[in-house]
Amino acid sequence: MMRRFATALFAGLLFAGCGGGGGGDDGKPDRLTLTTPKTTPSGKERAEPGGSATPAPPNGPVTKAEKAVIEGWTDALRNGEIERAVRYWRVPAIAANGSQPFRLVTRAAIRQFNEGLTCGAKVESVERDQAYILATFELTNRKGRPGACGQGVGNRARTLFLLREGKIVQWIRASDPPDAGELPDSSTS
Repeated sequence: MMRRFATALFAGLLFAGCGGGGGGDDGKPDRLTLTTPKTTPSGKERAEPGGSATPAPPNGPVTKAEKAVIEGWTDALRNGEIERAVRYWRVPAIAANGSQPFRLVTRAAIRQFNEGLTCGAKVESVERDQAYILATFELTNRKGRPGACGQGVGNRARTLFLLREGKIVQWIRASDPPDAGELPDSSTS
């Protein structure tokens, strides 16, 4: 079912990403190009945003560098370091937090999206789903925003990430995992 979701999502995002022609903050065209994720090879536990890139295997395991990008962004957001969290993103990017995907075409839009996420998170697991990385998180409060996550604290959430050259280019909220001991709803398959 996850592959069907990712395939349908990919098709929708490809359509949504068409058009545009201005320039991005990095001086490159403001046109979205969907490619195989690129990663930053590193022996460090935490990668800094960006850096040199090599192609990631489209169907292989998640690389240490890819996991480090997701963990680095998550740690920055949880610790209230919005500017550091923003540096893990490429302009333009696509985001969907339970809504239709939308383009974040400026660094300010990426900052606003990150500020709008009420919960922090800790990475529980990452797995590859074709070109995407599916990350499962345990939700937490964010530093500087006590109680903002409310009853979400301790719940699990999932997000599909598409990375390119060590940066987040797509952040898509995925369906929440079932609670422990609960079977997924088979009526949606």
